[in-house]
Amino acid sequence: MPRGSKFSQIQRDNLLITEEFQQMATRIAILGASGSVGTALALHLLKSQLLEPDDCLLLVGHGEASLQHRLLSLRIDLLDAFDDERVEIGLVAEPKNVEADIIILAAGETVSPEHPTRRDLAIANLPIFRDLAAACISRSPNAMFIVVSNPVELAVHVLCEMADRHRVVGMGAQQDSLRFARAVATDLGVSRHDVRASVVGEHGNAMVPLWGSVELLGRAQERERALGDLRDRAKQLPLSERVAVLRREVDALLRRGQIAEAYQSTRGALPDARIFVEPFITVQAMHSTPNATANATLQLVAACLAADRREVHGQVRLANEALGIAGVYGVPVTVSRNGWHLGERDILQLEGAQALVESARSIDNFLCEVLNAPPLMRAAQ
Repeated sequence: MPRGSKFSQIQRDNLLITEEFQQMATRIAILGASGSVGTALALHLLKSQLLEPDDCLLLVGHGEASLQHRLLSLRIDLLDAFDDERVEIGLVAEPKNVEADIIILAAGETVSPEHPTRRDLAIANLPIFRDLAAACISRSPNAMFIVVSNPVELAVHVLCEMADRHRVVGMGAQQDSLRFARAVATDLGVSRHDVRASVVGEHGNAMVPLWGSVELLGRAQERERALGDLRDRAKQLPLSERVAVLRREVDALLRRGQIAEAYQSTRGALPDARIFVEPFITVQAMHSTPNATANATLQLVAACLAADRREVHGQVRLANEALGIAGVYGVPVTVSRNGWHLGERDILQLEGAQALVESARSIDNFLCEVLNAPPLMRAAQ
């Protein structure tokens, strides 16, 4: 049932609670709204017109006066741009005061000279994730949590220790899947809108692009032969070898400050290898990928609000629902404000399980190292 629909009194009396809830104003909170990704996300949300009059977008700080001043200025700027939509834009001083239906976690440290590796970033963000989880879940235990902060798998794990695991989803797999679809579409000369593709596993080096998941829609189906050629070429050398070669080429160019040449180098690689390296160039130049990240997050928010069982992708905590994996893993899902469910397409069976299981082990090993704990996840042997 679409949001904002009007019903007669008799119809209202017979509505389910979940349908009644859909008629209420929606509150979406962004933790980390002052950062580049959080700011971009606020902009994308308001431009998308997903929010209706009287819905509320909350910009959340963490008690620092300087940050409050920045968020206040951001709020006024957004109101100047989007007040015609009559969406409320509010400020919340600290996460412990957040009450929302959807909470987007975009706070924490980012890759920097102080935190150059994924492990360094995880160690710096672990206490932040724990504090934010405890603060938000105490006031909004029934919220849907969308994780943007990195490492995504660590944040999802921490939130699932305190919240219902079905109410926590990371956006990394959606962003990676969109990148894979764009890379395929570029090589085929079609729009990404006409390509469906999935990347599962980790939002990082252990992600697994699934060639068997790639589908061409609409008029793009005329390019099936070209897609088959891409698949055949991808089988000629292992993905790990192709990525390693491309990384060496790009690293050498970046050391010489040749950004344009580094991007051009990736264009010579196949789509599955390109998505490992191209974002690295962007991060080197911009220290973030704010608009790509905001767009992928926006798609998860849209799916939550629509609750129409559209398939997206996300890092979730599995309990043996797929390939016997018990732990955080990126998979196709459907989402609503009541939680996530596995997608209907069983794409994990489309290709050999070895890469999928190795990806699960990589995530397991990483989390165990950061948390200084015994194995938390078990993958099927």
